[in-house]
Amino acid sequence: MNADALISIEQATVYFPVRGGRLARKTRVHAVDGVDLTLHENETIALVGESGSGKSTLGLSILKLRDLTSGTIRWRGKRLSELSGADLKAFRRDVQVVFQDPFASLNPRLTVLEALQRPLRLHGRSKSDLRAEAERLLDLVGLSPASLYIDRYPHEFSGGQRQRIAIARALALRPSVLVADEPVSALDVSIRTQILKLLRDLKQELKLSMLFLSHDLGVVRHVADRVAVMYLGKIVELAAVDTLFERAQHPYTRMLLGAAPSMHGDRAPFSRAIPVVGDPPSPTRPPSGCRFRTRCPFVYERCTSEVPKLYDVDIGHRSACHLVLEPAPWVNGASDVERTRV
Repeated sequence: MNADALISIEQATVYFPVRGGRLARKTRVHAVDGVDLTLHENETIALVGESGSGKSTLGLSILKLRDLTSGTIRWRGKRLSELSGADLKAFRRDVQVVFQDPFASLNPRLTVLEALQRPLRLHGRSKSDLRAEAERLLDLVGLSPASLYIDRYPHEFSGGQRQRIAIARALALRPSVLVADEPVSALDVSIRTQILKLLRDLKQELKLSMLFLSHDLGVVRHVADRVAVMYLGKIVELAAVDTLFERAQHPYTRMLLGAAPSMHGDRAPFSRAIPVVGDPPSPTRPPSGCRFRTRCPFVYERCTSEVPKLYDVDIGHRSACHLVLEPAPWVNGASDVERTRV
């Protein structure tokens, strides 16, 4: 385990039982299935994948809001499953979350001041300086002068302003780790750019580490240092953000790149992207072998029988695709490689 690791994930697995009638066969949803990942200090990792890929479930597990079926998550070297008392309280201060929907994440009955004061009170801050601290937080997220916002209710704000307030609340306890679960997907495109810039600036100013969950590769390019692409509960590619956009190896990553609009509304400029094909299979019955094989245009016999591990493509770049070991069709041209579609 790396000494500077804030969050370490080892073989994290989360299964959900599917309940049916007495005669129904017992099944389970493979939400997260054997994930390894490490978040370092002052780093942003983006978890990217379609709905149902398992990224939100993994995020909830990192927040200790969802128990693992098996595996281990460590915070500063300590197992989350063993935290209690003072250690658990310290973890709650150190790891905070920004939710997807700014309209649902704020209590409509609390003013902005009350919403920002609540976490401070719960963690023992002096009552005498709570208003001054709330004003500082509003200034930090670009809502200034704070006096214009601090005594108003959430319904009086736009979506972008609400998300800034939610970010301010998450930063109230001065955490080291921020889990941002689709923080801009509910906002207009022009507002997304502002919130992404805010998160990027806050990371640098406050030395934050961030886990950024998104289905949109076009968004994470603006905030991430590394990208972990998830498909049906597994990480299928892990690379530095520039490496991923320039030299993505996994067919699923290339499919996402082809589908990702840029922040200007056009398609991402990616000449060798793979078009979107089909829908993900049921997470209760993931395919044998490679889980992406039912949608992959390059599938061959090995893909049906052997689960690909995360092969090393280059330093810091890993891909769970057997084609890493063989001549890749997007390098040599698909017609140059004889493959049998199964």
